[in-house]
Amino acid sequence: MKGLYVILDENNFDFSNLKNCVQHMINFKIRIFQVRVKSKFNSFHIDTIISLKALCKQNNCILLLNDNVKLADELNLDGVHIGSDDLNFIEARKILGNNKIIGVSCYDNLSDALTAEKYGASYVSFGSGFKTSTKINPVKLNISTFNEAKNILKIPICLIGGINTNNVQDVINLNCDLIAISKGLSSKKDVEIISKIYYEKNKII
Repeated sequence: MKGLYVILDENNFDFSNLKNCVQHMINFKIRIFQVRVKSKFNSFHIDTIISLKALCKQNNCILLLNDNVKLADELNLDGVHIGSDDLNFIEARKILGNNKIIGVSCYDNLSDALTAEKYGASYVSFGSGFKTSTKINPVKLNISTFNEAKNILKIPICLIGGINTNNVQDVINLNCDLIAISKGLSSKKDVEIISKIYYEKNKII
């Protein structure tokens, strides 16, 4: 896994227009998405996810669900992303099987990342890299944790938290595998700017 990774948080994106928004991102070569719903799931959320699943399948994209392992299994999504307070990794793997993607939030904790890797996590994320309004009281990442992780871990590493047009170049320069962005990609203009910066840096376009 490598590239820009969009967290489709319901607080940052208009879910009534989410399919069109994701299509625009796909047009700019973004291929990894995570739906993040912290309120109670309802039929609207599920219908939206099913619609996104079809779009992602048509465009060879990855669609993950935040936290809700059972729903990800029921909808046969590509996988989930779980945090320290969510269903534990071993149980998640039992439910989803060995072929699904499971990402694990490790915040600023290298020990957690090593444990996740040991038990077969697909990738781990570290953050928050910058000040963010998406999460309440986010853990601030010590960049030394990330640098040490790069030297030790063999699975992909994701950086998350407050990434936007003003700082994405600094994040790119760290050479992480995945750059997860939510609010920073919630407007078409930001999608175009960040995609251009990222993909020109990596000589993909």
